[in-house]
Amino acid sequence: MSVEVAVDSKNQYITVKGELTVDSVMNALALFSRECKSLPEWVIDFTGVTRVDSTALALLIELKRNAAQKNKSVSFIYLPAALVTIARLSQLENLITTNENKRSVKA
Repeated sequence: MSVEVAVDSKNQYITVKGELTVDSVMNALALFSRECKSLPEWVIDFTGVTRVDSTALALLIELKRNAAQKNKSVSFIYLPAALVTIARLSQLENLITTNENKRSVKA
């Protein structure tokens, strides 16, 4: 399955749909780079994500790094529960969650 990344112009969110796995994460990173350019802050909505593996965690860490380099804020909403579990097991949960989006985890 492929991954789609697009700007929801109504909400100014970046939406992600499909799988974030080893097979799609590099494509997703390229799509994020293209879609994030015009936004003053990055709010990334993971509602449409259907499957993740540990490479999705690496993607989120890379997105945080890219945002910091561009002096942008980034927040992740509706993270898949599996991704939060991977982050917790890796002791990296604090890198991908905030008080705002901890309550927005998608079960």
